[in-house]
Amino acid sequence: MAEVGRRLLVGAPPGPIGEAAFHLLQTTGAMGLLLFRSQLAQPEQLPQQLQELREKLGRPLVVAIDHEGGQVVRYLDNSTVWPGNYALGRVAEQDLAQAEQWAEHMGEQIGRELRALGIGWNLAPVVDVMGAQPNPGLGWRSFGSDPERVARLGVALWRGWQRAGIWGCAKHFPGLGAATVDPHDGLPRVDISLQEWQRHWQPFQALIQAGIPAVMTTHLKAPALDAETITTFSAPTIQTYLRHTLGFRGLCVSDDLGMGALRWQGTLPEMVLQTLQAGHDIAIIGQASPALMVEVIEVLTAAAQQGSLPDHDVALSRIESLVAQADVAQVLTGRIPEPATALAAAISQAAVRVVRDPRGWLPISRPVRLYVPDVKPVADWVLFEPCWFDACQMAALLQVPDAQVITTALTEPTPLPASSPETTHVLLLYHAQRYLGQRQVLGDLVALAQPLVVVLVGSPWDSQLVPPEVALIDAGGFRRLQLQAVGRLLRGEP
Repeated sequence: MAEVGRRLLVGAPPGPIGEAAFHLLQTTGAMGLLLFRSQLAQPEQLPQQLQELREKLGRPLVVAIDHEGGQVVRYLDNSTVWPGNYALGRVAEQDLAQAEQWAEHMGEQIGRELRALGIGWNLAPVVDVMGAQPNPGLGWRSFGSDPERVARLGVALWRGWQRAGIWGCAKHFPGLGAATVDPHDGLPRVDISLQEWQRHWQPFQALIQAGIPAVMTTHLKAPALDAETITTFSAPTIQTYLRHTLGFRGLCVSDDLGMGALRWQGTLPEMVLQTLQAGHDIAIIGQASPALMVEVIEVLTAAAQQGSLPDHDVALSRIESLVAQADVAQVLTGRIPEPATALAAAISQAAVRVVRDPRGWLPISRPVRLYVPDVKPVADWVLFEPCWFDACQMAALLQVPDAQVITTALTEPTPLPASSPETTHVLLLYHAQRYLGQRQVLGDLVALAQPLVVVLVGSPWDSQLVPPEVALIDAGGFRRLQLQAVGRLLRGEP
């Protein structure tokens, strides 16, 4: 029953693709390999590494990644660093047709860049409909709160990937938008009605109708869908709602089973089995020891032999239809396209905006004090561009090279040196809903009663913490091109 491993997408061992990845794939028989940042430290070497891996395995292999753009990117070299979904959603508020056109071009460029590296499956787009409450697991990853705009932009991105010859995967069903807990850290509970859930399904329905080949679920408790079981292990969530109500016939994929939401849900082998029994075709295991992976295969094999893997043959058939496609499961090398910097800059410029300036503090006047968050504590899981680690670069990007730069902590208080009443304070605010140190520095600056401009670079929900008398700029993200667009607003340029 070695074919049970075909129902796994396994995370590549840390570091370059080599012997450890080969051993993992040979042991499990997994259908695909999920790449992370450490495999793309030297992206120009990846196609050769994947070619050697496939030759050694002697079989096709799907290579996947979640390279969404914006908040979630996996590499920077020879890559377009996009402002992300939220920025496109901002553009769509004023010009939906333009946003759709840009989203399709963005999708094609992402696809061409991934294809040149040998990657055939991008686990995106994110089509969660943003809720009103702070959502630490979503941030800038959502197109916004309007289901129709989310649907149209998600479909446009998918059309771009199709043109580039790679697969997509709509996520995170049944919808992460109303959650207030990040599934990476804990288990969200979403208490909304079945009718309201259907609002969150509108983008998934649109992508299914557009032919998206895969849908990824998320880990949460949704009593309206299943009063007993979390979505990952819930047959009603998948079979009744995704398969029957939405009519999805493609690949149903779990999110990573190693996330914090599942910390107390059982052993990994037990969770993999329950995930497949619920109706997923593929379970994602981001990281596990070789011994634990052997145990996973043993448990799945026993279940298949006992007939307790329902629709196992149907799932294998869906998977093999993916693996049989040369455009997905072979090395897709080619010339790496030039980064589409001009398009990324246009999206950034169109998305960034002044939310309010009630006291006329914009454009800023000198002297200027710039407050930049120290993002090093989170740099292991968020890929920042080099400007974030160089105060002089940051001041230059914002075109305030003469500014005094103060580095602010995420979790600790930041002492504020004395300043003259004429000082304009510019605060780059990073996830203040999550980090006490960011809330503290915001409060201390407000208390000074001096000119203050707050720039949201971490989360759109941080706007809820900024008093109405303070000037507020929504950057729509934290990428370099977005910061340049913020600089133009600070200087009063169109």
